[in-house]
Amino acid sequence: MDIIQAKEILAQLIYKPKYEAMIYTASVVTQLLAPFGIKPIIVGGLSVEIYTQQEYATRDIDFVSDGYQKITDILFSLDFKKEGRHFYRDDIEIAIEIPDNYLAGDYSKVNKVQIDDDGHYVYLISAEDIILDRLRAAVHWHSEEDSIWAFRLLSRNFTHVDLDYLRNRTETKSEREVLEEWIEQLERDFPSTSE
Repeated sequence: MDIIQAKEILAQLIYKPKYEAMIYTASVVTQLLAPFGIKPIIVGGLSVEIYTQQEYATRDIDFVSDGYQKITDILFSLDFKKEGRHFYRDDIEIAIEIPDNYLAGDYSKVNKVQIDDDGHYVYLISAEDIILDRLRAAVHWHSEEDSIWAFRLLSRNFTHVDLDYLRNRTETKSEREVLEEWIEQLERDFPSTSE
């Protein structure tokens, strides 16, 4: 994919639903960065939206990635403008932020997700790592919203998340206690997954 093709894809997103516009924009950026060995990983709200099958809604794309200057160059070539810490494109109403260059999670668990049959894909933080992110926000910031979404993420993905990984990656006693409460509740709801 080149910049001209990328701009054509983005121009077609003007009247698409917000989620579709975000996921395709993320894919376009990801594919333009591939020749440079840069793999932007979707984190934050869009990852929650993907893992909850759009139960959660976000307004921007958060990438964790190295190659900030190359990403900046590509976003500018795609007609994004920088506003504070976000890059924004008015016509498709998409905001992109790169909050960090280091993933607070396990790179080996990052998922390459095909979004259609035409070869569009994105890289996505693991369900386990976004659950842990929201669990930490719930416990340490006393965020009820993050608690709700962490539990929903765990519930929606309970039959295939790595519970040992989750348990081993909690950082405090409070995190472990909340996680264990959730697991016990879900094991009652999903008895076939209990050991």
